[in-house]
Amino acid sequence: MQRFCDRESIALGISAHWGLYSLYGRGEWVMAQENIPVSEYEKSIKKFNPVRFDADEWIKLVKDSGASAFMITTKHHDGFCLFDTEFSRYNIMHTPFGKDPIAALAEAASRHKIGLHFYYSLLDWHHPAYRNCWPEYISYYQGQIQELCTKYGSVGGFIFDGFWPRNEFPPEYDYFRPGGDFCLKQTYEMIHSLQPGCLIVNNHHVLPLDGEDYQIWELDYPGENTIGFNTTEIGSLPTATWFNINKGWSYNSTVRDVKPTEQLFQFISESYRRGASICWLNVGPSPSGEIIKEEADALCGLGEFIRKQHFKVCGF
Repeated sequence: MQRFCDRESIALGISAHWGLYSLYGRGEWVMAQENIPVSEYEKSIKKFNPVRFDADEWIKLVKDSGASAFMITTKHHDGFCLFDTEFSRYNIMHTPFGKDPIAALAEAASRHKIGLHFYYSLLDWHHPAYRNCWPEYISYYQGQIQELCTKYGSVGGFIFDGFWPRNEFPPEYDYFRPGGDFCLKQTYEMIHSLQPGCLIVNNHHVLPLDGEDYQIWELDYPGENTIGFNTTEIGSLPTATWFNINKGWSYNSTVRDVKPTEQLFQFISESYRRGASICWLNVGPSPSGEIIKEEADALCGLGEFIRKQHFKVCGF
């Protein structure tokens, strides 16, 4: 198992929320929030063509920020797969782009010695088995996790999302509700057997479950719940925080609110002061495949600020 930082330093990672929802420019929850039918939303696959995507440029930017890891959304709640998967045609290979960005990011990350982490949503608004045949869905998602563990070289970690056991879903959000047990113990054992050094975390807002390697807080510091859905309970595992650089998690075509360098540094330094081992900072690339200039400038500025402050950031 990979080691976490000692208490003299904190690890920094950069995450990116990117997918079909980027085309809408109104957040990664647009399909649910605007009640877009599956049949209508999935037409977006014919429009997704990020011709300006440059994996090497992305990873160099991550390195310039002072981070040692990069996390990418391989599948978000909308069910679209940003990687080449044999389990669904609803994936990047069936867009006009027709190339696997995860493979390109894996190659670039390896070359630049940046750890590659995968975000994967257990919730799936698109796959019919999520609502109609739970055993089939479990087989589907575990098959994809196995693909991610075996097709892209060394995997630094997984972050799972979309499983929120404390949530109560109103009738109009019934399709959020899982049809049974996610079999997480089995999934975690598979990951650790295929990628022994892989770190697993689940954004479920409860105490860590067996097989998880650290506990994470979304838009909060460990033990806080200012956002309204985090847990205030801190378990015995290392802790992590996860903040946005811009407004929201994914690309917004009309609203820009990039935090100043000092605030980004405060997220890291305050996370360290609160005992966290990792701080993740998130960007939302454009539908054309670029990390927008304001976010890119913020990452470069952060790296310079960290160096000037002589703040110790470690790898993981």
